Amino acid sequence: MEIVQQVVCLLRSAADHRRLVTYQELHSLFGKNTPRSERYRVLELAIATLGQPREVDYGALLSLHNGLPGDEFFARFKGLRRCEYDAVMGMGTCGRSVTRRRVLASTERARVFSHAQERRRRLTPVEQNAP
Repeated sequence: MEIVQQVVCLLRSAADHRRLVTYQELHSLFGKNTPRSERYRVLELAIATLGQPREVDYGALLSLHNGLPGDEFFARFKGLRRCEYDAVMGMGTCGRSVTRRRVLASTERARVFSHAQERRRRLTPVEQNAP
């Protein structure tokens, strides 16, 4: 479970500082021999620890070379918030429009930053200084 906490800290810090996390940063937390499926299982646990993905998805902070989160974010979003997904991506589309993906990712990132700001606002001064 320690690795889950490391991913939580990585994503929480990024949200607190309004920055994105590269997939290289995420994968650097794992040993070379950790299977990709295990890495994404840990990521899912970390995302669920930070908030209910039906309401806020910290996975939106991950960024590929093109600035977008990976396919796992869009698949999770589509599965958990279908109406919102369809409103942006269009019903019955394959969901590959980069422009629409940018809109969806940008909207979710703003939601994550707002969620992180609200969480910080509720913390006591001692909690704010804790690692």
